[in-house]
Amino acid sequence: MMKIQSFLLSLLALLNTSCSPEKSSIKLGAVLPLTGTFAIYGEQALKGAQLAVDEINANGGVLGRPLELIVRDNQTNPAKSVKLSRELIQQYQVFSLLGPVSSASRYAMTEVAEEFQTPLFYGIDYEGRHFSRYLICYSTIPEHYIEPIVPYLVNNVGDNFYIFGYDYIWPHRMSERIIESVEKHNGKVSNTEFTAFGVGDYTPVFERIKQSQANNLMLILPGQDGFNFLNQMASFDFEREIQVVAFAADETYLTNLPSSALDGVLTALHFFSSLEATAAQSFVTNYQKHFGQESVVTYSSKAHYDLIYLIAASLEEVGEVDKEKLIDALPNTTLYLGDSELRVREDHHVDLPMYLAQFSDGSLSVIKNLGTIRPGDQRSNSANE
Repeated sequence: MMKIQSFLLSLLALLNTSCSPEKSSIKLGAVLPLTGTFAIYGEQALKGAQLAVDEINANGGVLGRPLELIVRDNQTNPAKSVKLSRELIQQYQVFSLLGPVSSASRYAMTEVAEEFQTPLFYGIDYEGRHFSRYLICYSTIPEHYIEPIVPYLVNNVGDNFYIFGYDYIWPHRMSERIIESVEKHNGKVSNTEFTAFGVGDYTPVFERIKQSQANNLMLILPGQDGFNFLNQMASFDFEREIQVVAFAADETYLTNLPSSALDGVLTALHFFSSLEATAAQSFVTNYQKHFGQESVVTYSSKAHYDLIYLIAASLEEVGEVDKEKLIDALPNTTLYLGDSELRVREDHHVDLPMYLAQFSDGSLSVIKNLGTIRPGDQRSNSANE
């Protein structure tokens, strides 16, 4: 009799354990370009976010609940970004959105975020001046890298500039800020030119750059087209040295282009995998342990990794899973210490440590620490007002 009772008690305990509901996940919806022109940025963003989710879940989740990343490919299409964002909010009840990459898609997704009062976390370069209660930008904006770089080029290279970029919002706004800065530092812009996606032959552009006598080329052409441009540029005879500054150029360029097409190219970002800071090297080590030692680590992966941790930190501070309370708690939320510190501001942007780096002999190395740059309040003259 005692054996039967013992068995029944054990069985009852087992049933109670197996039938007790697990705490539901906190769902985060990621809308990113995983195919197409900007896929390299979307892929890196997704890996960074996934690493953060896996680390947080391995340590007990947030408020005792696991994070769950639900991913969709928007193919850099604003209309698709809207459709997918609505789907994630209405069908999957995601707590927040993460993404996209292009500015047109960001504006479109922000409208959805505002409609459904759902925070949107954005982690890539953009033109600045976009503010919404429901938009949080971990982004390099013009003040972060145009203002420091233009005087550096004027003093070290020359005062004649040529601007070439895609024909959409970010390059247009960037070119405006470059022109303002060049004029401020007594330089001149010989020409500003915009291009469609997918151009096969850039020879006519090179001819115009050659005739301009520009010393500096400000290249706002990230992704596959940027790779093609630099590859073709390497074999064109300009009859003089031209300093290229490639905006949003990161470590993925090293695996997509030969050294001959990259040597000497400058880029400025808030993170490079070669940084010696403890926080940076810890991230690189964990990333490569998770995805393989040969994995390329970029600023896009770091930004989206940090965004997930900012969500987690704010939720822990609030003590409950509440969208409005999260947004209220985000300003002044910080990550890391010392020179690596990141702080979310009242305008939902981030003060960022910035670095100027140069491609050389198959590597990308920092040549100048630009310090932590604190742009003006992005609510002032906001582009969406």
